[in-house]
Amino acid sequence: MNSTVSMMISALIFFFILRGQLSGMRKPLKTSGVTLLLPILYISTSLMQLFDPSLHIREEQVIIALLIGMIVSIPLILTTNFEVRDNGNTFIKRNKTVFVLLIVIFALRFLAIATIKSIVPSTLSFMCNLITFGYIATWRIISFIKFRSVSSKQAVLNV
Repeated sequence: MNSTVSMMISALIFFFILRGQLSGMRKPLKTSGVTLLLPILYISTSLMQLFDPSLHIREEQVIIALLIGMIVSIPLILTTNFEVRDNGNTFIKRNKTVFVLLIVIFALRFLAIATIKSIVPSTLSFMCNLITFGYIATWRIISFIKFRSVSSKQAVLNV
């Protein structure tokens, strides 16, 4: 898969994540909160690049990319919170910082792919996808845990 196709897929996933965040601020999340985990499924499709025979990536590159992704997720985790509103439903708290962070992360990805020439483009593209997978998976799993915590506290208060 070439870097153009990879970036188009990334842009599509980025759009879905932004749309989901905005929707979660306006509409209540379902009681299970499983929709918070769907972006992990979306981004996991990019792991199909592993089947590309031209991809040359070492184990340590995979580990480093995933660790970078986990580090990148920290500001997203800190700025994503949930609230129970008057109607008893749980919503993502309104926070424009999340959108700014996502746009900055996406812009940095474009910048990295455009400027780093020392790594084969297919390998760099896959490493960027691994970083994306690392931060989305970490951010969304912890957001799911936060959601469940807020929802369970509300359930206890309603009893």
